Amino acid sequence: MAGSPLLAAMNKKAVNDFRKDLLQMLKIGYKLDEGYGKLNLDMSEQIKKFDSLIKSFNKKYKKVSLKMVKSMEKIELKLLLDEAAVKEVFNNAVSKISGLQSIGANSFGRAIISDPDAFSKELDKAKGKLCITFHDPESGTSNVLLKYDKKSRKVELVYELSEIEIDLSPEFQIAVFYALSEEYNKKIKLYEEASMMGFSLWSDHYEKIAYYRKFDPHISE
Repeated sequence: MAGSPLLAAMNKKAVNDFRKDLLQMLKIGYKLDEGYGKLNLDMSEQIKKFDSLIKSFNKKYKKVSLKMVKSMEKIELKLLLDEAAVKEVFNNAVSKISGLQSIGANSFGRAIISDPDAFSKELDKAKGKLCITFHDPESGTSNVLLKYDKKSRKVELVYELSEIEIDLSPEFQIAVFYALSEEYNKKIKLYEEASMMGFSLWSDHYEKIAYYRKFDPHISE
């Protein structure tokens, strides 16, 4: 895709399809957490349906997966990359994203890319976590956090919905790189199935319309 060295060789339609799938799932996860934790609603039926959608997502995409984690207070939807170490994610994906500025093994901004020796030493320190900072002249500074998830033995891409939904944000580029680095199952129509569930979770009709207009500017109210 133009504008992204990491995604340059990827099919634009495949990237757009993944974006719709991913954002729809993350949005449902956000709405479920809102009802479950803040509004104290009985979400058991919706959680059951969403769990089925997560299984479909993980079957469709081999190298990126979703994991729902429930506690008494909240529902968290983790985004996991099929790598055994944070440094592997850096080497295979992060290092190829434009605007890389600095990294830190435990906090942001510990070593800048213009100091190769310090940068390399800091990367070597990264074990269970890697803090990465990017800078874009137009969009400004953005941070990405990678964490090794011991239970799944994969690397978690810690995301903010408001960040990962931005077209070609570093978080999204990393996610789509792993999703499309291997052939995915085109027969699974996840977005369509997830959309049917998503409509029942919107608190406001116009919020729903605004969200879906991102994918189809001709959608009517």
